[in-house]
Amino acid sequence: MTTSAASRLPEQPHGHTEPTPHHHVKYVMIFTMLVILTAVTFLVSFYRFNNELINVLLALIVATTKASLVAMFFMHLKFEGKLIYALLLVPVALSIMLVFALIPDIFMTDPVRNAHSSSMHLFNPITAFFHGFGK
Repeated sequence: MTTSAASRLPEQPHGHTEPTPHHHVKYVMIFTMLVILTAVTFLVSFYRFNNELINVLLALIVATTKASLVAMFFMHLKFEGKLIYALLLVPVALSIMLVFALIPDIFMTDPVRNAHSSSMHLFNPITAFFHGFGK
């Protein structure tokens, strides 16, 4: 099957680039959402739920939402191809494995006996408050 020379597209010279379409992003709206989420983070920090898991999950949800907004719109990842998302899978998987690997260390430590421990002050705010006066 042959094509005529007139129907073929001319070959582009090397170094020639075509402009990519510009995506219109409402940066002010994204910034406003980030400010609101920062205010939510600040306000939620004053209230502690009885279950520490709820406190941690709430903090992670707000932080993940803010990080996603920054990555998607300010870093323009929303307009990238699918390869960028495939490359994201390895760091996300390693991060999740790290969190789950540290869970036994957190839950198997006695907060009363180890109140001066490195991470236990995060899970026992009263002990951490009084421990701070000793320094």
